[in-house]
Amino acid sequence: VYAYPGMSGGLIDASVALGARGIVMAGLGGGTFGAEAQAALCRAVAAGVVVVRSSRLGFGTVIRNQEIDDDALGFVTAGGFNPAKARVLLRL
Repeated sequence: VYAYPGMSGGLIDASVALGARGIVMAGLGGGTFGAEAQAALCRAVAAGVVVVRSSRLGFGTVIRNQEIDDDALGFVTAGGFNPAKARVLLRL
């Protein structure tokens, strides 16, 4: 799921409702996203879905617990992997 400014949690909630077992969130900048998207991702984690934070930028690293408390929210970070590579690793 690619984040954008002002994004609601609808795409995330719909993915979970359709049976997603994992979601790669391609966030802005360092893998960040808005409050509504974050709330939906937390609902996804509570439903047993693995959430991976990545960045939609062409370079950079998503660092665990930087800007977002991944440990508290139950998110995984993609590190230096882009969203496509993070998805492949999530499937494995």
